[in-house]
Amino acid sequence: MLRADSGQRDKRTPSFTPPESARGIPRVVRVILFEVRTAAALTALAVMVIGSPGIGTAPAKEHTASCPELGGMIGRVRASLEAAAGQRQRGSSMGAYQVLLATVDSMVRDSAGQHCGALGSTLAKAVGRAARSGTALDASIELDMGIDAALSLATEGHLPYASSPPKVPMILPPSATSSPAPVGEAALYAQDCPDLFKLTLSLDGPRQSLATRVNGLLADLGAHPRCEKMRHVLSAAPADRLAHAVDSIRLDEPDETPLASESDLLARCPELPLVVERIGSAIEVGAPQFNAGDPAACLETYRAAARTITAQVVGEERCPGVRSLLATGLARAESAPSPAEAAWAMRNSFDAILAGPAVPSP
Repeated sequence: MLRADSGQRDKRTPSFTPPESARGIPRVVRVILFEVRTAAALTALAVMVIGSPGIGTAPAKEHTASCPELGGMIGRVRASLEAAAGQRQRGSSMGAYQVLLATVDSMVRDSAGQHCGALGSTLAKAVGRAARSGTALDASIELDMGIDAALSLATEGHLPYASSPPKVPMILPPSATSSPAPVGEAALYAQDCPDLFKLTLSLDGPRQSLATRVNGLLADLGAHPRCEKMRHVLSAAPADRLAHAVDSIRLDEPDETPLASESDLLARCPELPLVVERIGSAIEVGAPQFNAGDPAACLETYRAAARTITAQVVGEERCPGVRSLLATGLARAESAPSPAEAAWAMRNSFDAILAGPAVPSP
């Protein structure tokens, strides 16, 4: 982009880099060699899709040869692993599961049909196995493995070879004298609730029948006392906030009215990886429009992306931080004195989101 006030082309590129405050935080030990293998697979996948200077484009594997959506999946997976690591860092396998599920579901939709080979069916099977798991920890591991299998198909043409990775992801200790700690089931709702994940899945279904499902769950908790915090949240929720209360448990988040916190984009936002990809795609279209001397077209591209994100990409009442930043950008663009300044107002909001979420604390 060309800054109207400086006359210099903008060289910013869409990326997903945690802010300085989030760097240096211990990483989660991932399943199926994610610390090494997945990074290499993503690099190979990027070379296969977009090429590399001085290197010929690698031949596409049979499972991805006719899959134009593959490029978008790269950024989505990168952002998803970052966001899932943040949820695990705060001790929430429930949160990690929801992040990975949103990403995998979107990849299944994008790879529907035969044009992406076995990618879609491989990921769909992982979603099915995750739903049959007894805990959110096991379910998130199934999705980890599904993503790894999809990357292996895309880069190597076959499923991963059998290996014996650690069963339980661990949070690395803050110091060399501490021991790794297993990732918890949930940060807020796990106490005295051994079947939290299965109970949460029982609440899935059409919104119009949600009250019936909640009443059935409360009857079960009353007959077999457990999960006191879940029971309190559900029983105290008025009818117009029942869906919000259920989503709070599903996301392992507090049930207060969500604050538009721009410093914690990950809060109530498992769709953040999808948001990152959609913004990156908008910048790839809008920046060349701006540099070609058409800031009005760039502005319209950015506005359309922001409205699509808030209306279609993120769930109802989810991603308050993302919604706040986009609303700010739209408002500033509306009052900007020129299309160029308006486009920059939108771009600045986009960049604030692309800077990455603050890793939440327990």
